[in-house]
Amino acid sequence: MSHIAAQALRANFATFSSRALQSACMSSAVARKSLGMNVHFTEKLEDGSVFVSRVPEALTAISEADLPPPVRMNKPEPRIQVTEELRHAIFKLRNEDPAHWTVSKLAKKFDVSKKVVQMFAPCPKWRREEIQQKEDADWEKLGYKKRLIRINRLRRRLLW
Repeated sequence: MSHIAAQALRANFATFSSRALQSACMSSAVARKSLGMNVHFTEKLEDGSVFVSRVPEALTAISEADLPPPVRMNKPEPRIQVTEELRHAIFKLRNEDPAHWTVSKLAKKFDVSKKVVQMFAPCPKWRREEIQQKEDADWEKLGYKKRLIRINRLRRRLLW
């Protein structure tokens, strides 16, 4: 390395180190001015460096009016007395055509929760077997890779 190149390198290093030294010793006002307006406070640390915070020390209180609206409104489920007639009607519809009268449809029709429908009118055994046979037929149609993916997904779920 030539003598002139070495001097230029030393001069650049000296300029760089003096800038670093200046920024380390700057006051709070200078730090705010040089780093932008979102600096809330600065603090000089033991090692001579300056801690610059862009978050206020004390957070302002947030009222409920400042918050965005909730994503999902939690509606309390309507509580109605389930009479014997209502119970019998739910059971009758569910047993005569469980493919059409699903739990959701019955809950909407009689304005009760899905849990109530499941308690009073569980799926008939023949319908559960029919659903199981359909799922088995769908499983047989799957290829090797999709079966392997689903099996691995079930294994991972068991580890939860």
